[in-house]
Amino acid sequence: MPAGNDLLIVGVDDDPKSLVLLKRIVESGGFSFQGVSSGKDLLKLLKTKRPRIILMDIMMPDMNGFETALNVRTHFPDLACAIIYVTARQGEEDLRGGVAAGGNDFVLKPVNREKLMSRIEKWIGRAHTIKTAV
Repeated sequence: MPAGNDLLIVGVDDDPKSLVLLKRIVESGGFSFQGVSSGKDLLKLLKTKRPRIILMDIMMPDMNGFETALNVRTHFPDLACAIIYVTARQGEEDLRGGVAAGGNDFVLKPVNREKLMSRIEKWIGRAHTIKTAV
C-alpha cells in the first residue's frame, strides 16, 4: 500500500457521527483524512487541497451530493480524484444520477470497514487515470 500521509481523503457529510466513523476507518488504513460538513465547505477546501478520493454523502441540505459532485467536476476539471458516494440510497435512479453527476463509485451505509477500504484502495490505484466527462 502507498504511504498514506501524502494521500488525502476528504469526507463530506452533514452528520458529525458519520464523519467520525469515516475518519476512523480511513486513518486505520494509513491515509490522511479531512472531514467537511457541506458541499460548499468542500468547494472551499478544494481551492487549497488536492484529495485523491472524496467520500460523499448524497442527502445533505443546501447542496446534495450529486450537485456537489457536479460542481467539483465543473470547477476543478484538473482534479484527478475519485468521488465515492457513501449513502443509504441504492435505487437504480440514484446510481444513474450519481454517475451522471461525476461520481465513480458507491458504498452503502451502514459503512462496512472492509468494503470501504477495498473501494479506497481500488481508486487510489486509478486516481491518475480518472477522467472527468462533464
